[in-house]
Amino acid sequence: MSALSDFQRKKILNLFENLYDLNKDGVIEKCDFDNAVEKISTLHHWKNNDEAFKKAQETVNEIWEGLRIRADKNKDGKITKEEWTKMWEECIKDVVDGKKFPEWQQKYMEFMFYANDTSGDGFIDRDEYTAIYRLFGFSQDDVNICFDKISQGLPKNMLSKEDFEELWREYFVAEDENAKGNFLFGRQSH
Repeated sequence: MSALSDFQRKKILNLFENLYDLNKDGVIEKCDFDNAVEKISTLHHWKNNDEAFKKAQETVNEIWEGLRIRADKNKDGKITKEEWTKMWEECIKDVVDGKKFPEWQQKYMEFMFYANDTSGDGFIDRDEYTAIYRLFGFSQDDVNICFDKISQGLPKNMLSKEDFEELWREYFVAEDENAKGNFLFGRQSH
Protein backbone atom coordinates (compact mmCIF):
# COMPACT_ATOMS: atom_id res chain seq x y z
CA MET A 1 0.00 0.00 0.00
CA SER A 2 1.72 3.15 -1.13
CA ALA A 3 -1.19 5.49 -1.72
CA LEU A 4 -4.25 6.41 0.26
CA SER A 5 -7.57 5.07 -0.91
CA ASP A 6 -10.17 7.67 -1.89
CA PHE A 7 -11.98 6.97 1.38
CA GLN A 8 -8.84 7.40 3.48
CA ARG A 9 -7.99 10.60 1.61
CA LYS A 10 -11.48 11.94 2.35
CA LYS A 11 -11.06 11.14 6.06
CA ILE A 12 -7.60 12.73 6.21
CA LEU A 13 -8.89 15.91 4.57
CA ASN A 14 -11.94 15.94 6.89
CA LEU A 15 -9.54 15.92 9.83
CA PHE A 16 -7.42 18.68 8.28
CA GLU A 17 -10.43 20.91 7.68
CA ASN A 18 -12.46 20.24 10.82
CA LEU A 19 -9.97 19.73 13.65
CA TYR A 20 -6.56 21.02 12.62
CA ASP A 21 -7.08 24.09 10.39
CA LEU A 22 -9.10 25.90 13.03
CA ASN A 23 -8.84 29.36 11.47
CA LYS A 24 -9.90 27.92 8.09
CA ASP A 25 -7.08 29.55 6.11
CA GLY A 26 -6.25 26.39 4.15
CA VAL A 27 -3.05 25.50 6.03
CA ILE A 28 -2.15 24.13 9.45
CA GLU A 29 0.08 26.41 11.47
CA LYS A 30 1.19 26.77 15.08
CA CYS A 31 -1.62 29.27 15.66
CA ASP A 32 -4.18 26.54 14.93
CA PHE A 33 -2.77 24.51 17.82
CA ASP A 34 -2.74 27.56 20.09
CA ASN A 35 -6.38 28.14 19.15
CA ALA A 36 -7.21 24.53 20.07
CA VAL A 37 -5.68 24.98 23.54
CA GLU A 38 -7.66 28.18 24.04
CA LYS A 39 -10.91 26.41 23.08
CA ILE A 40 -10.20 23.40 25.28
CA SER A 41 -9.18 25.58 28.22
CA THR A 42 -12.68 27.10 28.24
CA LEU A 43 -14.19 23.64 28.83
CA HIS A 44 -11.74 22.85 31.59
CA HIS A 45 -11.99 26.38 33.06
CA TRP A 46 -8.23 26.83 32.89
CA LYS A 47 -6.70 30.26 33.24
CA ASN A 48 -3.54 31.10 31.28
CA ASN A 49 -1.41 30.91 34.42
CA ASP A 50 -2.89 27.58 35.64
CA GLU A 51 -0.47 24.66 35.67
CA ALA A 52 -2.91 22.55 33.60
CA PHE A 53 -3.04 25.25 30.91
CA LYS A 54 0.75 25.52 30.82
CA LYS A 55 1.08 21.73 30.57
CA ALA A 56 -1.49 21.63 27.75
CA GLN A 57 0.35 24.41 25.90
CA GLU A 58 3.67 22.59 26.34
CA THR A 59 2.17 19.35 25.04
CA VAL A 60 0.62 21.08 22.05
CA ASN A 61 3.95 22.75 21.28
CA GLU A 62 5.60 19.30 21.23
CA ILE A 63 2.83 17.96 19.00
CA TRP A 64 3.16 20.89 16.60
CA GLU A 65 6.93 20.49 16.45
CA GLY A 66 6.66 16.76 15.69
CA LEU A 67 4.05 17.39 13.01
CA ARG A 68 6.05 20.27 11.51
CA ILE A 69 9.22 18.17 11.30
CA ARG A 70 7.36 15.26 9.69
CA ALA A 71 5.07 17.13 7.29
CA ASP A 72 6.40 20.63 6.54
CA LYS A 73 8.61 19.62 3.64
CA ASN A 74 9.37 23.15 2.42
CA LYS A 75 9.95 24.39 6.00
CA ASP A 76 7.71 27.44 5.72
CA GLY A 77 5.89 26.85 9.03
CA LYS A 78 2.70 25.91 7.21
CA ILE A 79 1.36 22.48 6.38
CA THR A 80 -0.62 22.39 3.17
CA LYS A 81 -3.23 19.78 2.31
CA GLU A 82 -0.71 18.20 -0.05
CA GLU A 83 1.97 17.95 2.67
CA TRP A 84 -0.64 16.64 5.12
CA THR A 85 -1.88 13.98 2.71
CA LYS A 86 1.65 12.84 1.82
CA MET A 87 2.59 12.58 5.48
CA TRP A 88 -0.50 10.50 6.26
CA GLU A 89 0.16 8.26 3.30
CA GLU A 90 3.52 7.40 4.89
CA CYS A 91 2.13 7.12 8.45
CA ILE A 92 -0.77 4.88 7.50
CA LYS A 93 1.52 2.61 5.51
CA ASP A 94 3.72 2.29 8.61
CA VAL A 95 0.74 1.48 10.85
CA VAL A 96 -0.60 -1.10 8.40
CA ASP A 97 2.90 -2.62 8.33
CA GLY A 98 2.72 -3.05 12.12
CA LYS A 99 4.56 0.06 13.26
CA LYS A 100 3.15 2.68 15.61
CA PHE A 101 1.92 6.14 14.80
CA PRO A 102 4.61 8.84 15.01
CA GLU A 103 5.23 10.10 18.56
CA TRP A 104 3.56 13.46 17.87
CA GLN A 105 0.38 11.65 16.77
CA GLN A 106 0.38 9.43 19.86
CA LYS A 107 0.77 12.53 22.03
CA TYR A 108 -2.07 14.23 20.17
CA MET A 109 -4.33 11.22 20.66
CA GLU A 110 -3.57 11.27 24.39
CA PHE A 111 -4.06 15.04 24.54
CA MET A 112 -7.43 14.76 22.80
CA PHE A 113 -8.54 12.01 25.18
CA TYR A 114 -7.55 14.20 28.13
CA ALA A 115 -9.27 17.20 26.54
CA ASN A 116 -12.49 15.19 26.09
CA ASP A 117 -12.40 13.71 29.60
CA THR A 118 -13.33 16.95 31.34
CA SER A 119 -14.42 15.13 34.53
CA GLY A 120 -11.04 13.40 34.83
CA ASP A 121 -12.66 10.00 35.53
CA GLY A 122 -10.77 8.18 32.77
CA PHE A 123 -13.80 7.91 30.47
CA ILE A 124 -15.49 10.05 27.82
CA ASP A 125 -19.25 10.19 28.14
CA ARG A 126 -21.80 11.69 25.76
CA ASP A 127 -21.84 15.10 27.46
CA GLU A 128 -18.05 15.39 27.36
CA TYR A 129 -17.84 14.29 23.72
CA THR A 130 -20.65 16.68 22.83
CA ALA A 131 -19.01 19.62 24.61
CA ILE A 132 -15.68 19.26 22.82
CA TYR A 133 -17.00 18.63 19.32
CA ARG A 134 -19.65 21.35 19.56
CA LEU A 135 -16.82 23.68 20.60
CA PHE A 136 -15.02 22.71 17.38
CA GLY A 137 -18.12 23.55 15.32
CA PHE A 138 -19.84 20.20 14.82
CA SER A 139 -23.65 20.16 14.69
CA GLN A 140 -25.62 18.59 17.54
CA ASP A 141 -27.09 16.07 15.11
CA ASP A 142 -23.63 15.05 13.90
CA VAL A 143 -22.34 14.74 17.47
CA ASN A 144 -25.28 12.54 18.52
CA ILE A 145 -24.99 10.21 15.54
CA CYS A 146 -21.23 9.90 15.94
CA PHE A 147 -21.29 9.27 19.67
CA ASP A 148 -23.99 6.64 19.27
CA LYS A 149 -21.82 4.88 16.70
CA ILE A 150 -18.48 5.05 18.55
CA SER A 151 -19.93 4.07 21.95
CA GLN A 152 -22.09 1.24 20.65
CA GLY A 153 -21.64 -1.89 22.74
CA LEU A 154 -19.48 -0.24 25.40
CA PRO A 155 -20.37 -0.40 29.10
CA LYS A 156 -22.52 2.62 30.00
CA ASN A 157 -21.75 4.01 26.52
CA MET A 158 -18.51 5.48 27.83
CA LEU A 159 -15.14 5.44 26.06
CA SER A 160 -12.05 4.38 27.97
CA LYS A 161 -8.64 5.56 26.83
CA GLU A 162 -8.10 2.14 25.22
CA ASP A 163 -11.41 2.43 23.35
CA PHE A 164 -10.48 5.94 22.19
CA GLU A 165 -7.05 4.79 21.04
CA GLU A 166 -8.55 1.90 19.05
CA LEU A 167 -11.09 4.22 17.42
CA TRP A 168 -8.28 6.69 16.62
CA ARG A 169 -6.25 3.97 14.89
CA GLU A 170 -9.31 2.65 13.07
CA TYR A 171 -10.13 6.13 11.79
CA PHE A 172 -6.91 6.25 9.82
CA VAL A 173 -6.60 2.68 8.57
CA ALA A 174 -10.18 1.42 8.11
CA GLU A 175 -11.48 0.93 4.60
CA ASP A 176 -14.94 -0.16 5.79
CA GLU A 177 -17.09 2.98 5.73
CA ASN A 178 -19.19 1.62 8.61
CA ALA A 179 -16.24 1.01 10.97
CA LYS A 180 -16.90 2.71 14.30
CA GLY A 181 -13.62 4.63 14.24
CA ASN A 182 -14.69 6.52 11.11
CA PHE A 183 -17.17 8.41 13.28
CA LEU A 184 -14.68 9.62 15.90
CA PHE A 185 -14.16 13.01 14.21
CA GLY A 186 -17.59 13.56 12.69
CA ARG A 187 -19.39 12.01 9.77
CA GLN A 188 -17.78 11.91 6.38
CA SER A 189 -19.63 13.84 3.73
CA HIS A 190 -20.65 11.51 0.91
